[in-house]
Amino acid sequence: MTKFIIIAVFVFIVLGAIYFEKRRGDDMAAVAGRLGLSFQPGQHKLPGELSQAGFDLFTQGPPNIKNRMQGHRNGREVTLFDFHYDATTSGEGQQRVPVMDDRNSVERRSQTVIWFRSDSNLPDLDLSPGSTHKRSVGQRFGLTRVTFDGQDAFNRQFVLLARDAGKMREIFTDRVLDYLAGHPDTVLESRGRDTLYYRFGKLSDPKAVSGLLEEAESLLDLLQRNNP
Repeated sequence: MTKFIIIAVFVFIVLGAIYFEKRRGDDMAAVAGRLGLSFQPGQHKLPGELSQAGFDLFTQGPPNIKNRMQGHRNGREVTLFDFHYDATTSGEGQQRVPVMDDRNSVERRSQTVIWFRSDSNLPDLDLSPGSTHKRSVGQRFGLTRVTFDGQDAFNRQFVLLARDAGKMREIFTDRVLDYLAGHPDTVLESRGRDTLYYRFGKLSDPKAVSGLLEEAESLLDLLQRNNP
């Protein structure tokens, strides 16, 4: 009897996961249609341009994405997708080798990621909440921390890493800092014409995708306006 219950619970979990994936795919397809974007359900390989751009996020797990929607908005190429990886609770994941640790301290991180490709370049930077898990992105990509005089709240709330501190102080104007104060879980990675916007471990509800995209575009508009 106990064995039957275990099997039944396992089957229920598997069927529930399949249903969730199917429902999410259908809902994301509907959102893509409303946004005028194309949609590809299921799992796909990470685009080569992303794997070669040098983004920290894609060093954290296998190069696979799900529920990809893409198109053009406001003069930019935009691609939105789900990205999942396993990591230690307070640390990082690994791209090719499964995370090996006490399973009680390993978590699945799932996030909705927006990738922008623009004609206007931004300097290399990595912005993340200061309270997030331990990251080694600075050492991995040769970025150093940038802080702002008189902006103690921002300096506590975020960790900004970059190659050119002077350039960061030009593009992170008061308007940008005010925007970020209202969006404390923002993660932004920029490598030239390619930019990622997401929130660690937060898979966006399909109903909220449009709002997430508008938030990302607003921030990118502010940064690019200050970096002609």
